[in-house]
Amino acid sequence: MTRIPILSAGFGEGHNAAARAIAEALGRTSGGALEGQVHDLFLTAYGADRARRQRDAYIGVANRHPRLWGMLYAGLDRLPLVGASLPFVRPVQRALNQLLDETRPPVVVSAYPLYNYMMARRWRRHDPARPRLITVVTDSVSVNRAWHRAHSDWYVTPNQATADVMIAQGVPAAKVLPYGFPVPARLAPRSSAQAGGRPRVLLMLNPGKRDAVALAAALATLDLELTVTVGKDADFREAVVAATAGKAEVLGWTDRIPDLMLSSHLVISKAGGATTHECVAAGTPMIVTQVIPGQEAGNARLIVEHGAGTYGLTPAAAKAAVAAAFADDWAVWREWKRAVEGLGDAGGADRVAALVAGELAAR
Repeated sequence: MTRIPILSAGFGEGHNAAARAIAEALGRTSGGALEGQVHDLFLTAYGADRARRQRDAYIGVANRHPRLWGMLYAGLDRLPLVGASLPFVRPVQRALNQLLDETRPPVVVSAYPLYNYMMARRWRRHDPARPRLITVVTDSVSVNRAWHRAHSDWYVTPNQATADVMIAQGVPAAKVLPYGFPVPARLAPRSSAQAGGRPRVLLMLNPGKRDAVALAAALATLDLELTVTVGKDADFREAVVAATAGKAEVLGWTDRIPDLMLSSHLVISKAGGATTHECVAAGTPMIVTQVIPGQEAGNARLIVEHGAGTYGLTPAAAKAAVAAAFADDWAVWREWKRAVEGLGDAGGADRVAALVAGELAAR
């Protein structure tokens, strides 16, 4: 068995979601000949408590101070700040070097761009000891140049629109592969939801959004089969249960998200990388309730500009968008459904797995 490191980090669920999907695909498609091993080297370097504080600080800035985060994101795009930051994350560099020394992998998959800079510091580009590097880009359209300032042999993008942006930024077209965002294999059947009957709506609430409870309450006034996911915060769940007054199924942490997406007519959520691309893979339209400046702006544009959903950035706007989607014999929803089904599929992880296998065969 050949073990393939898949490098991730907890700064946004998209990185971890893509890494997990690739690991699953490597084992499934290779018949057990390959094993994908997901490594969050911030956890390794700093331990669970400190890594969680780092993640919470990142999420806190993005949620509470979006303009500040937008400025930081723009700075990362314009200036080579990621490479300059390496001295401040030496424990992560040491953890990566130890992993590479112990495993000597022929191929490395990176779902978080910081690791690419560390590998570039360790090896010259043409060093025969350097493993082949596959970078999986987890953002759509608004691609920060930090993703490709350090060398990678391949860049896998969620769609052609993102590939076109990277090529325009100077990445050689031959290295950019629009394979699709890696999603769980459970989404492969795609949604078979049809117009008619009582609409089934999945609301994925972000506890960090100030009006999250009000959003749930507003949607609960519509004639829907409403399911609300709220994460692990028990107090937040209680507030949502009270606000929806028995008119919604309210779930804490759950592993049912893929199944809920497939069975729903509509998903309502922030424009996170994992959620947005899982909706695309499932073929389920989306209403975007929150957009963190930078990486999430492109995810939202992917949905809205391709006619696969719309914005609902306030509780009132989201409620109005849902009502309009299912009015007039579901005319708007039918258009969204046709559009989202043309945006992608659930095969991204399998394509990355095939790329890994091809690299191994070529060595």
